[in-house]
Amino acid sequence: MRKILVDCGANLGHVLRGFIEAEPERDFYAFEPNPALLPSLRDEVAHTDHPRVEIHNSAVWTHDGTVDLFLGHHESSTVMLGKRVPPVYDQQIDYTRPVPVPAVDFSAWLRRTARTGDDVTVKMDVEGAEYPVLAKLLRDGTLDLITTLYVEWHHDRFPHMPRAEHDALCAKVCARTDVRKWD
Repeated sequence: MRKILVDCGANLGHVLRGFIEAEPERDFYAFEPNPALLPSLRDEVAHTDHPRVEIHNSAVWTHDGTVDLFLGHHESSTVMLGKRVPPVYDQQIDYTRPVPVPAVDFSAWLRRTARTGDDVTVKMDVEGAEYPVLAKLLRDGTLDLITTLYVEWHHDRFPHMPRAEHDALCAKVCARTDVRKWD
């Protein structure tokens, strides 16, 4: 049995570094689509001197290829249209100049990386993309490979998303794996 931790939306790498220091027996994988954040992410990982960390400069998504990343504050960039940024951030999302970034089919990647019986923890903070990504994981059964899912839900940032849609997906995901709120 492997112990795996996957950081989806690794951002600057502070959270990943904390996980590495707390659970060094795990294999670590980090996904971050914003190329401007990679130097900080790599620096945080380098400070741990952990031999089993893979960093992927790609968005966690529903298929392999390229997806548009809409930039805002480093904690608010998104691949999803229509996100509203709280006023606490000094920079709104710029939907006029998307940056094409690599995208990975997270479900297919998870199926290639983990096996039934592995202890897989996923931290998912992907600024709204959790909805299509988790829906696909449910449909194809790869959600069952995840032991613990820390997720930051962003339904409150998408005015066009009905609360009932969020609640329905959340209930289905919670029925299949141990879900813990991430903020």
